Amino acid sequence: MSHVSQLDSLTAFLRGCVPKRAMQSFSSEMTSLKTIPAGKSMGMEQERLSIIRYDAELIWERFPFRECDPRLMMALLEVWLASDSADRELFSHVGLSSADPDWDIELIDEETAIVTVTVPMAEELIIVPDDAGDIPYQGKQYRLADAEIWTALSALIYAPGADVPGATQ
Repeated sequence: MSHVSQLDSLTAFLRGCVPKRAMQSFSSEMTSLKTIPAGKSMGMEQERLSIIRYDAELIWERFPFRECDPRLMMALLEVWLASDSADRELFSHVGLSSADPDWDIELIDEETAIVTVTVPMAEELIIVPDDAGDIPYQGKQYRLADAEIWTALSALIYAPGADVPGATQ
């Protein structure tokens, strides 16, 4: 299974929405990386070892602000942050109450600017058993994985003494 980080997801989203001319001098990277102990059994043999806290740094070294309205970048970032791809629930686990992006814009000339956006991110570090895995943990081999969460879409609930369809007495 190939892991797609939030940074990878955000970068792909921007590359798909922003005009190519504006993405020519674009880079994205993780900075201020920390792991926060948060071990937890996630069910289905999944183990969360920690939460990874980092800043996603998005940099446009020659952003053509006359050709591409900078507000487009802001709107796209807000849309991505509000999407399911941006799992912001972990922020309370790492002591962050706000995850607002920081924007820094430095004009180069009348056509271009250096634009740097720093976005706080938090992701779970999940492992699952795998005999061919690279991670020895509690006497077994594991591999990195994305958390797999199953959600019940419906349920039958029976109360004691209630008639159960198909049951015989």
